[in-house]
Amino acid sequence: MERAILRWLGTTLLGMSVACAVARATIETRLKLLHDYAVAVNEARVVRGLPPLKLNEQLCDAAQSYAETLLATGQIRHADAQGRRADYRAVAAGYFYYRLGENLAAGQLSYERALEMWLQSPPHRANLLSADYRELGVGFTANDSARYRTAWTQLLGARHHVYPVVINLDAFATESPRVAVYVHGAREAQVMRYRIGDGAWSEWQAPREWLGCQLPESEGFHTITVQLQIGARVYEASDEIYLQSRFVLAEVAGEREGDDEDRPRRFERASAGVERAARREHIVQQGDGASANQFRAHDFERILHILHALSLAQPHLRASVEAATERAREHGDA
Repeated sequence: MERAILRWLGTTLLGMSVACAVARATIETRLKLLHDYAVAVNEARVVRGLPPLKLNEQLCDAAQSYAETLLATGQIRHADAQGRRADYRAVAAGYFYYRLGENLAAGQLSYERALEMWLQSPPHRANLLSADYRELGVGFTANDSARYRTAWTQLLGARHHVYPVVINLDAFATESPRVAVYVHGAREAQVMRYRIGDGAWSEWQAPREWLGCQLPESEGFHTITVQLQIGARVYEASDEIYLQSRFVLAEVAGEREGDDEDRPRRFERASAGVERAARREHIVQQGDGASANQFRAHDFERILHILHALSLAQPHLRASVEAATERAREHGDA
């Protein structure tokens, strides 16, 4: 009996170990794809003199949920069966915007193809190339038995008093410690300062939209934090990027030979780092000196995707722009 129990326990633990390894690899791939898609959008924007967008996990959550709805229903439209549009989905996910746009596509084999078609379509292009947006959400899913086989969604938004920082067009990782940092809100600020990791703050200086920063040489996640003084408030935002040696990106989470014991801890840090980077901006000081809300991260694992479509099926596109909306103050955008 004891041997049977031990065999069962050993088999169970082995199965759990394999499942955890698969889950880690899947999460890592999802995170990289999200950032790859953000970089593709930002390359199209920056080459035209527009600011890059920062991935926002609440927008990703809303976009992903609707991508799955579109594929399941086979109806590519901005209003769901209950008549609810992008504004409802964004607010339900916790994103309280003052400007919001949505692009939809179905039937394209890849995000690159969907992006290309959006850029060729005047209403989608207007969404993608609007200077009014600061943040981006991406949703994507596939099912060979569904009518369109693939569905792609984009949400583009901006919130009052949220000024994201974007490192290297929101790439997941870099091989060079020299990075380019875009600072949203720099045009509105009187002064700014920044720091790298836990290092000392720079002196308060004239605001700049683009910063050139030198990361420490050590491999791993590195954070750049920027503070802006706008009127009587000081706003703070951070972004993170993984500095890797010249290994394939699959090794970011510690997937090296002989590194099995350290792998779970390093991957947990990698996943948490990207999660923090995607949603870490807040007001640190108000006019009366009181601190204000800091937004908390959601679970990035809610962002699901499958990329296994085998053929094209009647590609569709849809675009919409939601009117500017003032929202209640409980979300912290006072």
